[in-house]
Amino acid sequence: MSGAGPGREGATGQGREGAVCPRCGAASAVLAVARVPHGWANAAGAWVRGTAEVVLCGRCDAADPAAAFLLGAVTPAAAGEAARLLRGWLGRAAPPPGPDEDVLRAEAEAWRRGDL
Repeated sequence: MSGAGPGREGATGQGREGAVCPRCGAASAVLAVARVPHGWANAAGAWVRGTAEVVLCGRCDAADPAAAFLLGAVTPAAAGEAARLLRGWLGRAAPPPGPDEDVLRAEAEAWRRGDL
């Protein structure tokens, strides 16, 4: 994965309906889902742009100081602090890794053989 990709500007949030945490597999622990810019260098070296969803999980993010505040009750008086911490969490939230070429090749071969 190339390090020359875009930053996190343009991150957006969305509801958590139907979201499952990709780290622990729990749907009940998902509190928010953020869509962040994400990309990778393809085999030709060209940058492929897209987005990735990053989940705020009550289980997995409980030890993250920026997420800890978000996991608690946010009052209107603390909304500014919550926004600042949410921006901090979004800035550090790791998008999923790029495609695993070996897994992709194995699945394609299994499909060609009729094993899928």
